[in-house]
Amino acid sequence: MIKIGCVCGMGLGSGLLVKMGVDNVLKAAGYKEGTWQCEVMDVSTARQTGINIYVTTSEFSRNLMDTGAEVVEVKNLFNEKEIAEKLIPVYKKVVSKVKDYIKGVIYYGCS
Repeated sequence: MIKIGCVCGMGLGSGLLVKMGVDNVLKAAGYKEGTWQCEVMDVSTARQTGINIYVTTSEFSRNLMDTGAEVVEVKNLFNEKEIAEKLIPVYKKVVSKVKDYIKGVIYYGCS
């Protein structure tokens, strides 16, 4: 499962709208529901382990660049077209990495 952090200032209203936008974008792109999980979070608690992709604004992205996760920076958190343009290529990249990792674990029997 790909974990996506939808990051805003307080982890409330705008983060929830980003989550809905991300969900809509991935569904529209044909990804099967249940293969990703979006979590709404505020910028101060966003540095969790296990997040594969953060979706946020440039204001908050600089706080997430050193987490090891991909950071998708959008100007308008409510514009699904912009979210799609920036998220889909990154999502495909992360899915490919996860698939390669799983193949390695299965082949070599270790993680």
